[in-house]
Amino acid sequence: MKGSSPIMFILLTSLFAFLAVFAPGTAAAEPTSAHQSLTHYFRAETARVAESSALRSTSLADWQAKRETVREELQDMLGLLPLPERTDLKPVVTGQLEGPGIVVEKLHFQSQPGLYVTANLYRPKAQSAPLPAVLYVCGHARVVTNGVSCGNKTGYQHHGVWFAQHGYICLLIDTLQLGEIEGFHHGTHRLGQW
Repeated sequence: MKGSSPIMFILLTSLFAFLAVFAPGTAAAEPTSAHQSLTHYFRAETARVAESSALRSTSLADWQAKRETVREELQDMLGLLPLPERTDLKPVVTGQLEGPGIVVEKLHFQSQPGLYVTANLYRPKAQSAPLPAVLYVCGHARVVTNGVSCGNKTGYQHHGVWFAQHGYICLLIDTLQLGEIEGFHHGTHRLGQW
């Protein structure tokens, strides 16, 4: 991936620094000498990488000059270069729920022809102007009721509610194979599908 190694290094270093400082259980435990050394190392390394980053911008003009190159590198790292053809999403609202001050629209759309994505759109009930929007891609929170998948978005619905209550529109989407339309997420691991 052309030009992506510094970006990946920054992302991985930042992740390790975050984990070193905020890992579950570390706040309550007395930090060990090794823990303090790792924390110091990751903080120093993250600062060093950030200082030497080719992405570092000192002005708006500087950022605008780099923006297209950075966008292209990100698309390459995500496997989106060249960008896939945009197709009709064919959105369908299948129902609506109302709560205190919010509306939740249940829907599905096709991210690619024949590839259905289930989602919930959370929005304030009252809206007098355009609102900021959040695309919320869920993690792994498989919720099954009576043998039927409710989608992993069910485990994160309180976040969509919070956004709607605070003046945002939030599209909370199920992830591929872990939504209402289940697949074999760990087929190679659990099911021997090589």
